[in-house]
Amino acid sequence: MKKDGHLYTFSFALLVCVVCSLTLSAVSEGLRERKELNRAIDIKKNIIQAVGLQQPFSSRAKPEDILALYREKIEELVVDDQGRVVQGKKPGDIQEGASLYPLFIYKEKGAVLAYAFPIQGKGLWSTLYGYLALEADAKTVRGITFYQHGETPGLGGEIEKDWFQNNFKGKSIWDEQKKILVPVKLVKGKVSEKIPPEKAAFYVDGISGATMTSQGVTALLDEELRRYEPFFKSVRKGR
Repeated sequence: MKKDGHLYTFSFALLVCVVCSLTLSAVSEGLRERKELNRAIDIKKNIIQAVGLQQPFSSRAKPEDILALYREKIEELVVDDQGRVVQGKKPGDIQEGASLYPLFIYKEKGAVLAYAFPIQGKGLWSTLYGYLALEADAKTVRGITFYQHGETPGLGGEIEKDWFQNNFKGKSIWDEQKKILVPVKLVKGKVSEKIPPEKAAFYVDGISGATMTSQGVTALLDEELRRYEPFFKSVRKGR
């Protein structure tokens, strides 16, 4: 085959494409296990952070340290849509479409200190993924994290910042007088300027310039808290 001919040029280009595709596929496949491990560790870090077990790990934290702390302090459970614990199942056993939900319990010396569960819902540009933690009384927010989203940096992307997440700590999801669930809501602006003091415990400052993202967070909190309410209702009754 002549090297200056069109057939040679086409064949060479095709060969390069095939080799590159195979190489990329091999590399991707080889890194899949590592990516899945990193994702699992990141999720565990977020659960640890949400329950307030310790400050967020640094980027240099060793995976084995994170996993060891998680195994020591966090108990994994699965609950059904009636709030009953499903014996013998772990979060990793849940199949898509099943009315079963993962629950993570932070314990110290056998005593429950916090409950955490995954939250997700639509923001402006993306699906937001995170974890919400409640105190042992199942009435008060202990912490919240968002670990994956595609919101605009400096606007909706502020949901991943400490200042935003810290605003949720100590907020109430339970109206003690009416004995009803009141999921935390984000307001447009400052709670101190928009909400009467007696109701401020149920509200969080919104993100300036990110109304749709704020509305998305409000909606997902409402949906996820109601999903787990049968279980937390039994906790409040002191089962």
